[in-house]
Amino acid sequence: MIAISSVERQKVPKMGDGSIPFVEKVMEYAQEDGQFLPPYMDLDELNKDWEAIKGLMPLLRELQQVESNLNDTVMMAGSEAYIGALSYYNSVKYGAKLNVADAKVIHDDLKQRFLRAKYGSSDESNN
Repeated sequence: MIAISSVERQKVPKMGDGSIPFVEKVMEYAQEDGQFLPPYMDLDELNKDWEAIKGLMPLLRELQQVESNLNDTVMMAGSEAYIGALSYYNSVKYGAKLNVADAKVIHDDLKQRFLRAKYGSSDESNN
């Protein structure tokens, strides 16, 4: 496997799904009738690249699905954890208003998350 820079990634011509049938036909023609191969082109190297594509694309598709599912799982678990944390925070905030023992100390600590920065915004209005 190789790694390329973002600049290289922008510059290199890309073969999308729509180009696969074209490249496949070129490979068939080039192997059957090599008279049109440019003299600088190495058919064996071209074939190695094509075989790599055919072998790696299914793996890439599977990994992309795994990555997507992993992102979804992390997002949902994070959302559920945050909702639970907000519920606890709101309960502590209410307890602090009622002067319940220890609630003020906990609320003072947790409310730091929602204090407005000089140019930031607060999430507490939603809680």
